[in-house]
Amino acid sequence: MEPLPPGLRAGGGVWAVGIVRDEADIVGTVVANLLAQGVERVVIADNLSTDGTLDVLERLARSHPVTVLRDGLAAHYQAEKTTLLARAAARAGAGWVLPFDADEVWATAGAQPGGTVGGWLATCRADVVQVPVFNHVPTAGDDPALSDPVVRLRWRKEEPNRLHKVAFRAHPRARLLQGNHGVQRRGRRQQGLQIRHFPYRSEEQFVRKLRQGHDALAATDLDAEVGKHWRGVGGGDDAELRSTWRSLVETHNMPLEWWVPRRGLVEDPAPLSTL
Repeated sequence: MEPLPPGLRAGGGVWAVGIVRDEADIVGTVVANLLAQGVERVVIADNLSTDGTLDVLERLARSHPVTVLRDGLAAHYQAEKTTLLARAAARAGAGWVLPFDADEVWATAGAQPGGTVGGWLATCRADVVQVPVFNHVPTAGDDPALSDPVVRLRWRKEEPNRLHKVAFRAHPRARLLQGNHGVQRRGRRQQGLQIRHFPYRSEEQFVRKLRQGHDALAATDLDAEVGKHWRGVGGGDDAELRSTWRSLVETHNMPLEWWVPRRGLVEDPAPLSTL
């Protein structure tokens, strides 16, 4: 992975760091939301995208505090890569690190309407924030005329996933866990933010994501339990993957995703901030 450009320094605010591959349909919305939510800088490593994702990021970088790096390793060492980015942010002077995926919309929780993520973290007295994740799902009633999936996918799971994500005060030795579901860092924990998650957005994107996830994990020496859903479902042929997509649209559930609630949907569009 490319290092941060020399001389890049933080003002003690929030830096969002992440890795992206072939997320052109959503990454522009996600990064714009982070910046509108008071993130000082977005550092994002492009991992061999071929769908125009890099073009979207480079356009944003020309006029906004977005730093685009190249990640040329196909293998899915996600925790190790994101830890490198988080530690680089700490060395550059970031106050908080917000590790994000390209399909996540971050916001304050319902108790702070109108507030921003950056504003909330500026007054937070904890060292690690545990962030509940609500999965949005495709439905048969989604309007195909709406190209932005964050706008199109209005229905979400009523309850949060069993696995949360984290944001944390920057530290040069902090180590992220797989999926950004935890961080090895001492300090007080609390909640106050939320994530709306859009992992599956169209049939073509679904097939590509599962196939790439399967292949990227196969290229690692990680435990077989890591990414078990990608290893299992993503190993099917195209017909099997497309059948799984149709089942997802009908039932709103995916095989092997034990951490996602099986029942209960609510129509609740994501609280999206724009630049």
